[in-house]
Amino acid sequence: MKWLYERLYKKDKGFTLVELLIVVIILGVLSAIAIPSYMSLRTRAREAGTKAEMANIATALELYNADNEAYPATTFSAMATAVEAGGYMVDVPETDKFGNPYTYTVDASGSYTLTSSNGSGTDIVFEDGQMTSGGDYDNTTTTAAAASS
Repeated sequence: MKWLYERLYKKDKGFTLVELLIVVIILGVLSAIAIPSYMSLRTRAREAGTKAEMANIATALELYNADNEAYPATTFSAMATAVEAGGYMVDVPETDKFGNPYTYTVDASGSYTLTSSNGSGTDIVFEDGQMTSGGDYDNTTTTAAAASS
């Protein structure tokens, strides 16, 4: 019985260096797979939030236009003030979910363009209440443009 006790309880316990290295390598491979996926999902979420905000601003601008027969002034801050003062939107966000400021312009014909630049070259653009460019992860606007040509 003594030999069984010594064999079970007196044995050296712990992990070898090889076992620890294998665990570290497995963790490194798993994190190399997970981190890019997380970053992509984070960017998609920011883009979806920006689109939702821009759609709300576009709706407020269309309501303003319906009541006043013109879009507000040409700068974003003047537009935000006019939309908020008219009660069309409580708080117009100045920056998108990427932290970049929105761009708002009104051309000579009276139509507006609301733009969010996420820095990757594919902007999200609303023109006169319609999304004309949907950003990096949106294929609907490019597919619709290709189908119409």
